[in-house]
Amino acid sequence: MAQEATARQSGVDDKSVKLTAKEGATGSYQPGTITFAARKGKSIDLAKLRADIQATRLGKRTSSAVTYLEITATGTVVEAGKELKLTVSGTKDQFLLGEDPQAKPAKGEKTALSRLREAVTKGEKVTGVTGRVEGWSGKWPDVLKALEAEEKKAPGKRKPSRLFVTGFEVAKR
Repeated sequence: MAQEATARQSGVDDKSVKLTAKEGATGSYQPGTITFAARKGKSIDLAKLRADIQATRLGKRTSSAVTYLEITATGTVVEAGKELKLTVSGTKDQFLLGEDPQAKPAKGEKTALSRLREAVTKGEKVTGVTGRVEGWSGKWPDVLKALEAEEKKAPGKRKPSRLFVTGFEVAKR
């Protein structure tokens, strides 16, 4: 019941929430991956998601941790000086796009951000970007407190949200 309420408040389709335990994991606390999607026609507000998670036991004393939050956002990518910026469709939300610090392309291969930059330079219409949201890594209480502190800063003093690119889609011609 609490999971459904949290999902509803955050814009998450509660029927989409799935936990996949890491293969071979045993015990009551199994590492794994949680996947979910926004309700049809909606966007997930990361600040609301953070607040909803913080209101659970994860916001208090726990040794549980988040490895990363990976999202796929649809929208428009434009060059903003030396940076690439994604504006999420139907919202005012924006992400500065960055290099995934975990990216280790094979020799001779380019990173997802490099390929994205080339696509934008060629004039291709990028329709969606997948990436890991900066700041969503570490022990839950610490992560949630740091994200909340950033949200409370005056708009002009806030660090822009950064999305470390792991993939992207372009419009079919």
